Amino acid sequence: MDIKKSVAKLKSIGMGAGIGAGVLVTALLSANSMASPSFSGPDSVPKYHPLCLATLKGWQDDGGALDMKRCAYNKRNIRVSKTSAGAYLANKTDGSGYIAYKPIGTLDNSMELLLVYDKQQSNPISAIYFLGRIPGTKLTRDFLTTIEEGGDRCFGGVSDARLISASELEIDVNATVHQMLTFLEDRESTNTASISFQPANYQAYACAGTITKTYNLTSNQMRYSKVSFTRDESRKVIDRGTRCYDKLVAETLAPPRVLDMQQYQEFLQAYKRSCGSIR
Repeated sequence: MDIKKSVAKLKSIGMGAGIGAGVLVTALLSANSMASPSFSGPDSVPKYHPLCLATLKGWQDDGGALDMKRCAYNKRNIRVSKTSAGAYLANKTDGSGYIAYKPIGTLDNSMELLLVYDKQQSNPISAIYFLGRIPGTKLTRDFLTTIEEGGDRCFGGVSDARLISASELEIDVNATVHQMLTFLEDRESTNTASISFQPANYQAYACAGTITKTYNLTSNQMRYSKVSFTRDESRKVIDRGTRCYDKLVAETLAPPRVLDMQQYQEFLQAYKRSCGSIR
């Protein structure tokens, strides 16, 4: 399977975030017609130096591949630590922040998926990276595309991601109270398609829960599959503006407070009855 040719073809037709990822997976899985599509979990992803991911992404427009082993050797004096959440983290040499990643898995032994966040100045921005394996090499990789890029902590940051089949990717997106109530509406300010791994130092009260999105990577379709609530009435002293919301969650939702989409619609109706219109 010639990944380089597949990527060149995809770029020629305009490979964008989200849709590009679906076209990409379709092309690569179709090319590997000798075997059924497969997927593997986080352990199938090799360990990389986090700063090499920035180098690889920077070469995207040039269509260049990067020997990740050689890159890691060149950065061997820059310490890599593993966080309690299972992410690998390295500080940038210019002191502007850090890059960290958490392995998600591998598709059809052709692509690796990583949950990456890049702290620039004060804000860590997250994204799902798709890396292409180059046939005949061990650790040479091509940067293919991203999805869910641009989330900032509780404002659309990716909390977690997992492959659930050879064609489906589940992503848990952090959300504020307002986003929890309005993400189904067609509003730019609440669009979670481009809005991320939540750092421990962010104000916990801003996060109201996570919205789970399921991507079908071969058909370019995304659906919302569940909503998880992580706030309750105990937070009202910190965030008085959402007291009615927190009270409703505490009184009507039993732990673990995870709703499917039909149950979520019922919660919205209960919110409107108890708290009024959504502002």
